[in-house]
Amino acid sequence: MADFVFLIGPGGAGKSTVGTLLATRLGYECTDLDDEFCTHVMNIREFIGLFGYERYLEENAKLLETLLAKTDVSTVFILSSGFLATDVRPDIVEQNRDRVRRAGTSVLLLPSRDYREALSCIVERQLTRGFGLKRESEIAKFGQRFSQYLCLGDVQIFSMDAPEIVAAHVANVISAREPRMNRYID
Repeated sequence: MADFVFLIGPGGAGKSTVGTLLATRLGYECTDLDDEFCTHVMNIREFIGLFGYERYLEENAKLLETLLAKTDVSTVFILSSGFLATDVRPDIVEQNRDRVRRAGTSVLLLPSRDYREALSCIVERQLTRGFGLKRESEIAKFGQRFSQYLCLGDVQIFSMDAPEIVAAHVANVISAREPRMNRYID
């Protein structure tokens, strides 16, 4: 049976980089939900511009459901930053949380438990990614989601270490955990 690991956290937390390294360490496939959305639906920013964030959440949830249904190999899924933490459509967010809980192990990545330290790190990373993001909106988004993130993750990793070190640590923690029973995809 396939094992699924879900990386969660804000944009700039290192999910994509750590996820690729983690998948290699575990011998799993790696699927980035943002990349899949861009490939199978359309560019995320364009989609949100045309249809709004609420519709994006709906389509993103459907996309993960489709990917889980057709994936029969162990996979690290890199989830979108708002997939489990946003104040838009709490019903969809709760369904997403339930789906992830039932399907595998979730790993929260944050640079720090300290709000100010995490905020500074995430915002600086986001602003250097070349997406044309604005400092004020990134601060507001992180501020809205931070407390939600702290309640998520079967495994929580708070680290500013290099991605290779974080991936090795996550792999060790995942490997040491007993397999979870009754983790079936409906």
